[in-house]
Amino acid sequence: MKSRIAPWALLLALLSTYPGQSAGSGIDPQVESCIRKNAPEATAIQDIRLRSEGPMFEEKILTARVFWKHLPDGNSDLLAVFDEPEDISGSRLLFLEKRPENEIYLYMPALFKVRRITSGRISSSMYGMDFSYEDFQWLYNSLSTAMSEQRPDAVVDGEPVYVLAVVPAQGSGSKYGEVVSYFDKKSCVIRKVEFYGEDRKVHKVLSADPGAVKRVSGILVPHAFRMRDLKKNSETELTVTRVDIDPPIPDTLFDPTHLKESRGIE
Repeated sequence: MKSRIAPWALLLALLSTYPGQSAGSGIDPQVESCIRKNAPEATAIQDIRLRSEGPMFEEKILTARVFWKHLPDGNSDLLAVFDEPEDISGSRLLFLEKRPENEIYLYMPALFKVRRITSGRISSSMYGMDFSYEDFQWLYNSLSTAMSEQRPDAVVDGEPVYVLAVVPAQGSGSKYGEVVSYFDKKSCVIRKVEFYGEDRKVHKVLSADPGAVKRVSGILVPHAFRMRDLKKNSETELTVTRVDIDPPIPDTLFDPTHLKESRGIE
């Protein structure tokens, strides 16, 4: 079964459709409804901590505040403001969901300059983490132009799960052939995501800790993830330290021309 769906975020519910948007006949309506119930109505703010380590480099720790907003046209915008480590403190990553291609902007205070991340660089590592710019898109905005299909149910760690697969849109610059996500059948919370390369082999695996799922403002929010890069033999832990569901967020926060400003960032 195939359908075009617009996801919000892995951290709340990867591949949940936007409010008001129907998945049509492609995704089982009961599955769609179950996943959607774990997504905010309009906005969200999260504080996150990224910790990466591997055999070829020392431990790295990043902290950031992430702002997300759903737009009336069905798209969404995302801003990540980093405050640790000191050498990137104040830097900002802005993701604007657009069709046919998302836009990514980076502001580095040391350079006092805003530059755009091209589609040819979205697979590059984000600040040396196991998450690339593209992976961060999958975490929060994903690619609304991607084609999804619901596949036969499976089992993860002894628990039954729903299975959804996404094929990145052509021209998006993605290095993935497909992304397969597994949702717990009881809670409809994400359990695992497999990132397949164009060679049809699994390159990365994102796992959610089922013991770190907390209810926030009536929705279930995973608070701990682990991204493993199978080719590099490295991994990054992502911990959600704070969640605010549907707070007011000004539109100007997602304006590339305002990236040098700190107004609205709290």
